[in-house]
Amino acid sequence: MKFPLKVALRYVFTKKKTNAINIISGISLTAFSICAAAMLIIFSALNGFEKTITLMFTAFDPDIKIETIEGKTFNPEKIIGKLKKIEGISSIALTLEDNAVMKYGQSQEITVIKGVSENYSNVTGIDSLVFEGKYDINNDNYSSGVFGYELSEKLGLNLNNPLGFVTVYVPVKGDISNINPEQNIITEKILPTAKFYVHEDIDSRYVLVSLDFAQKIFSSANKISAIEIKLKKNYKSKVVKNNIRKIAGTKFSVKNKYEQKESFYKIFKSEKLVTIAILSFILLIASFNLMGSVTMLILEKQKDIRILRSIGIYNSSLSKIFINSGLIIAFTGCAIGLILGSILVFIQEKFGLLRLENSLIDAYPVSFKIQDFFIIIFISMIIGFVTSWIPSRKLN
Repeated sequence: MKFPLKVALRYVFTKKKTNAINIISGISLTAFSICAAAMLIIFSALNGFEKTITLMFTAFDPDIKIETIEGKTFNPEKIIGKLKKIEGISSIALTLEDNAVMKYGQSQEITVIKGVSENYSNVTGIDSLVFEGKYDINNDNYSSGVFGYELSEKLGLNLNNPLGFVTVYVPVKGDISNINPEQNIITEKILPTAKFYVHEDIDSRYVLVSLDFAQKIFSSANKISAIEIKLKKNYKSKVVKNNIRKIAGTKFSVKNKYEQKESFYKIFKSEKLVTIAILSFILLIASFNLMGSVTMLILEKQKDIRILRSIGIYNSSLSKIFINSGLIIAFTGCAIGLILGSILVFIQEKFGLLRLENSLIDAYPVSFKIQDFFIIIFISMIIGFVTSWIPSRKLN
């Protein structure tokens, strides 16, 4: 063990003559403990919400999505045959989406109708997101739809009413009749069969219907707006995506899961960075106690400093003693905080003590990430070093 570290350990863990130093050191250690625990708990909560929402998006979004760059729709016949020859593709679903107006009783909302092929639930996990009713969009007797939760609440849908049809209005494409305005609107009815929950942005707008129904109401026979692909296990998304891009050419965009919700993931990352900045600032303020503790320790150890100088110890080594003292306090407090925080996060993850009312999630979701521990330790050590170095440098 190096000399400065050995002396620093002795200074930190032995009782000081001046009781105020013991108190301030204890306060400094407690401040680092509380801040480290708070950081870990907040990071774990952010991770939990990110993981929960990501899982929901993962069930709604395909592994790879192909869309046309020019216009809204395209004919998939030419590209579908080539896609089926690519290794790593498990399932391919065709989708068509556009805006429509829906009316139920006295309620009326602008919605996004998404027509999907029969194997859509194989490409995504949409059926796992249904929490009321049954996922059914291909009924032989009537046209049916699966509604987003927020949208169903706005319309006031009642799934138990077998005659509770929703009226769909879509403007006719092409020439408009000025003589009879009713001819400018296509009107159809669908029966709600289920409600799904993903995210407010999706749940408040989307209705899933059969692809045939969507092509009929949008006057887009044999046309789609996207090809959605599920990959086989153990196949890398990047490799398959590059192979698809070669076939699709420059007229189509090919996006993986991250790229489909790029703004969403960026928001989560920015939130975490802001949280790190705020908590680091709080820890910096709390660490002024550490600066006072190191300063008082230097004043108390003046006799020791003179003796060490007389036997040939350089000022740089003396500074290291007190910098190490501050770092030991910071690291000890950080370690205690991480242990306490880990225990609290584990209890919440296991037993869900903090509950969420009126939510599909029973309790606040939390999730550990190993990099969070390193981030917290790194921040604590940097702040501990700076606040210890400031009073220690005067020894030079």
